[in-house]
Amino acid sequence: MAKIIADGLADKKGNDITIYDVRTHSTITDFHVLATGLNPPHLKALFNETRLRMKAHDLACYRKSGMPDSGWIVADYIDVVLHLFNPAARQYYALDVLWKDMPRLTI
Repeated sequence: MAKIIADGLADKKGNDITIYDVRTHSTITDFHVLATGLNPPHLKALFNETRLRMKAHDLACYRKSGMPDSGWIVADYIDVVLHLFNPAARQYYALDVLWKDMPRLTI
């Protein structure tokens, strides 16, 4: 699932796409996928691409929070949580720092 999401984000020109494997440290999810969008329309396009790709695999988003204008969209697919940020929000929330010691999957 994380690879499906990451591939879609790459196709829509998402920046700094990172997949963190948190299975050994989290009981909530297995993977976190982070990506940066340039502006609200780009964040919306990244989320829509993810939604369509997951739907094609009969996988629905369990819960979504945030809007493109807020700078951070979180989509929960149970085993994978997607975080879409604008550059300022990604730096501010610093999830890359939080998970710096977690294994990363290559895209």
